[in-house]
Amino acid sequence: PSKATGRKPIDLDQVESVEAIMGRFCTGGMSLGALSRECHETLAMAMNRVGGKSNSGEGGEDKVRRFPLPEGDVDPKTGLSKTLPHLKIPHSVKDGDSASSKIKQVASGRFGVTPAYLVSGKQLEIKVAQGAKPGEGGQLPGPKVSGYIAEVRGSTPGVTLISPPPH
Repeated sequence: PSKATGRKPIDLDQVESVEAIMGRFCTGGMSLGALSRECHETLAMAMNRVGGKSNSGEGGEDKVRRFPLPEGDVDPKTGLSKTLPHLKIPHSVKDGDSASSKIKQVASGRFGVTPAYLVSGKQLEIKVAQGAKPGEGGQLPGPKVSGYIAEVRGSTPGVTLISPPPH
């Protein structure tokens, strides 16, 4: 028995593996736009590396994130990715890394929700009721809706995105 607790230690064969435990780790759903592109992709890659799941939030994802980085994508000299060149920390990205969130969130059925987005997920998180008043679910102010965010979300740059939509 342990001197500190007086209890008998648990046999290692009764303890879950690191992989089983890490598979239950998940990030909260934060959409692209609420988080920067760099942060959103880095969280996804980190969770994929440890066997956990990142949550896309309701903002969709860039189509370049649907597949792992191909062999030869990362320049061996600079350590930067050709597919994700905006990730500027040298040697932080590796060939084969995936920036795809395993959990794909769907709220009001808009903001970047496409069949390809849905099938690229391992798990769907569907928000059935997220408040009756516009903006109660989430709102991205117009100044944050850049050309890139608008393209991914299927919207217009500079126009405020409100979820649920005004009715």
